[in-house]
Amino acid sequence: MYPFLWIVFAGFILLSTLPLLSAKNRTKWKITQAIVVTATIILVILAIELLQIPPLVPLILVVIVSFLTDKSTYTKAGLIITGVVLLLLAAGAYYLFHDDPDYVQKYIDNNPQQASIQINVNGETVVSQQANVKRPLASVVKTVIAIEYANQVTEGTIDPDQQIPLSELEKYYLENTDGGAHPAWLDDMRVTEQIVNGEISLHQVAKGMIHYSSNANTDFLIEKLGAESINRVIETLELDNHDPVYPLVSALLTSVYLNHQHDGNLSDQELEDMLQAMSLEEYRELVWQIHDELKQGESDFFDETVSVPMDLQKVWSDRLPNATVEDYGKVMQAISNNTATVPEGEEILRDIMEWPMEIHQSNREKYAHFGAKGGSTAFIINQALYVEDNNGKKVELILFTEGFNLIERMKINQNINAYMKEILAEYIET
Repeated sequence: MYPFLWIVFAGFILLSTLPLLSAKNRTKWKITQAIVVTATIILVILAIELLQIPPLVPLILVVIVSFLTDKSTYTKAGLIITGVVLLLLAAGAYYLFHDDPDYVQKYIDNNPQQASIQINVNGETVVSQQANVKRPLASVVKTVIAIEYANQVTEGTIDPDQQIPLSELEKYYLENTDGGAHPAWLDDMRVTEQIVNGEISLHQVAKGMIHYSSNANTDFLIEKLGAESINRVIETLELDNHDPVYPLVSALLTSVYLNHQHDGNLSDQELEDMLQAMSLEEYRELVWQIHDELKQGESDFFDETVSVPMDLQKVWSDRLPNATVEDYGKVMQAISNNTATVPEGEEILRDIMEWPMEIHQSNREKYAHFGAKGGSTAFIINQALYVEDNNGKKVELILFTEGFNLIERMKINQNINAYMKEILAEYIET
């Protein structure tokens, strides 16, 4: 996924192992250095590939380990150089990881073509920037699925207490592709004893889709509820710029599926060209084809794990359902005003959406209602939420960002929650 980074890591390994070709350099220290550096690099590669950890921190770790295992580091000159390097690393780490909510606002202000924001207060739009620009939603789209779930429960079409075998969810789970969302949800369900005989209630599946953002739960619910019914929600709420909903996991498998059809002989560039050449309609048809194979348990084109290069992930991210912050301003406002669902579906939907009220006592003290859904890929970071304070004041805040580099992404991801808290404090308390 990061070819240039792998070249850098290979360089570190060569620098530590090549001296061993000479017998005089084959000292205990040099051998230990080569082993430690190589082992560290193997571990960080696994962390980057399997756990989807951003590469900057692992790279810094490799640099530090390389310095600490180099005997010349412990000379006077080496200690000075090491001290300077560590100070620079510490300064960089502070810049990246200290709380800086103003950074998000600066990014919005300085990159108007790459960020959209809308803030509504008591039904009036008070902030609007690029509100009609369509951007990829990522997991924010799961809000629409939650609305249709509440509709169908209310209408009696589905039973929220229906016990769903975990094996049905596993059909749509791709290991190490969701940032640990699905395993974290399962761990919570086991701790709270929600899983009985390998089954869990449909309602907990829906809550896991929103709170933990499980993609496996999402694609299961899309199949369970029906895409046509879900997409009617888009029409009912008059979301004029909202793309149709389709499975997320199957979309991530498009390049793997196409490569399998060509006996694994296509390069990443050829796969990217093939996907880019497809119209959105053709692309969605391919996604549904893959989804049907996953549903039937007939997928033989991957071994339950995938590693999709970043260029191909970009195609997937860009072609996820798109919408505008204005659309999701309507969605969040409708939930807050109890008009998002059919009559009597409001409490079901709030039970799913208002997970911030469950996990943070401070939210229960400040607000009567607080519901939220975020969404992100390597290329976008989005948030959509609504709050109502104890005096009935309502605020909806929608923020979609994209187009950032790695450092900007890390800074936004680090500070977006603090930024949104500041915004809520500003508009709730005034």
